[in-house]
Amino acid sequence: MKTDRGREDDAREGDGRNDPPAGRVRRVKDAPRNQEWLLTLLPAFPLVLLVMRLWYASRQDTQTLLLLVQTISPLGLLSAVLLTTVWVLPALVLGGRLLGTLHWLSTGRSSWLVRAAERLPGWVVVLSVVVGLCTWQLRFLPTLAMMSLAVAGLTVRDRYPGHEGLRAVVCYALPVAVAVLSYVLLWPAVVAAFTARDVATAILLTLPPGLGVLLTGPVPGASAGVLTHGIAIGMSVITPFLVGVVVMKAPILPLIALQIEEREAQEVVVGYLVASDDQMSTVLGREGAVRFISNDRIRSRVLCPDPGEVPRTWVNLHGWYVEQSVLSWLAPTAQPEPVDQRCQGRAVDDPVSG
Repeated sequence: MKTDRGREDDAREGDGRNDPPAGRVRRVKDAPRNQEWLLTLLPAFPLVLLVMRLWYASRQDTQTLLLLVQTISPLGLLSAVLLTTVWVLPALVLGGRLLGTLHWLSTGRSSWLVRAAERLPGWVVVLSVVVGLCTWQLRFLPTLAMMSLAVAGLTVRDRYPGHEGLRAVVCYALPVAVAVLSYVLLWPAVVAAFTARDVATAILLTLPPGLGVLLTGPVPGASAGVLTHGIAIGMSVITPFLVGVVVMKAPILPLIALQIEEREAQEVVVGYLVASDDQMSTVLGREGAVRFISNDRIRSRVLCPDPGEVPRTWVNLHGWYVEQSVLSWLAPTAQPEPVDQRCQGRAVDDPVSG
């Protein structure tokens, strides 16, 4: 009976038609085992984000933190975290598959990055592309197309090394066609970005389609290990901090303005509504102070817009702004209304209860 080493040598000497490639055997053989404990860490990261978000909202005050934990629904917090971080998953899946396959084709050696790429099923990669297409902003869609084409080209090179026609179509013809089509469709937005001197948006719209043609093949083996593992480690380190910063700024409570009577004077309290019942309304001010206001003193209340929704650039493609995703562009939106004076801290003479 042949040992594993002997079977690996036979696979290396085969003609490639019936026997599995040597790399495929080596990658399966080198795969680590008994790492199911890593799955227990998956719920920990969202939980830490939820606690840190409440700690940030309470301005590091323990009593305010306990009040928020008691009154805020965990489902609402989890929804805010999921909606904020859903755009990260396609980047991690496509990036891991791209870097792992690129390392294997360039060096022929296995590593933790190659094993991670092998454990990503094809349907997960396709689903990640669909999620990214729906949730990523317009200015990031060329990057999504670049990564998707690179993954497709490298996968064809890895799994079908003898199909020259298929490799020519997927690795060369398709990226060129997508690049030309992208420049034609995005040309109005590219011109608007350069006109508005929005350098970041202009680079995101012009650079990825051209790079997609260059990322469907291996790189020199001497630099492949440092390049792929360096990018992967950088993504692993930066992504949690980036997600944390975004979640820290995500709204978890409705922003309202209450106009109240204060000794024959009118005062407007702008803050986040923590709780409200028949007698009292609890409001968390922007500075972190909690106020308990009797409902008898409230003359009116109004829901204020989220300050974080103000666009940073007005570059658009036929009304589709570069900071909008496909879902937000296609979904019906309310007509914009003038900002109420009470949301700016100014009282009105004849308030209408909202």
